[in-house]
Amino acid sequence: MFEALNQSFLTVWLNSLLWGFPMAEIFHIVMTGGFFGGIAMLDLRLLGFHRTVSIGLMMKHIMPCLGWLFLGVLISGSILFMFMPLEYSGNPAFLTKLVLIALGGLNALFMHVVLFRSQFRWDTLNKVPFGVRGSALVSLALWIGTLACGRLIAYYYGV
Repeated sequence: MFEALNQSFLTVWLNSLLWGFPMAEIFHIVMTGGFFGGIAMLDLRLLGFHRTVSIGLMMKHIMPCLGWLFLGVLISGSILFMFMPLEYSGNPAFLTKLVLIALGGLNALFMHVVLFRSQFRWDTLNKVPFGVRGSALVSLALWIGTLACGRLIAYYYGV
């Protein structure tokens, strides 16, 4: 399957563009930076920083941006993958990054579906429950790990 992708019209065309890879990489970095910045602000608030800021209000403003930024990350990441599908498919840092992204998504789903049910009780000024703080800490660790793996991809080419 990856060999077929490697020989596809899209991969051949992308690799013919002089500035294709650098532009896709810049777009990916910008989208990833924005996404991680929003996640970091939310997670730090959930860990207890700036308790005067309403979590509900913060989420109301940040979550739509995070959705669009994550879509940009997915699109730009997919384009980057199409430049070298064979290399990426066997790259341990890339594969680890995909697992961490999935775990980050599951953690966010758990947080929103289970842990935020009682948000109205602790939204502002009250101490954030232990489970929410734990999930926020896990979130930060997963997304920092994702960033690290994204950077480490470059060091595994040709392995």
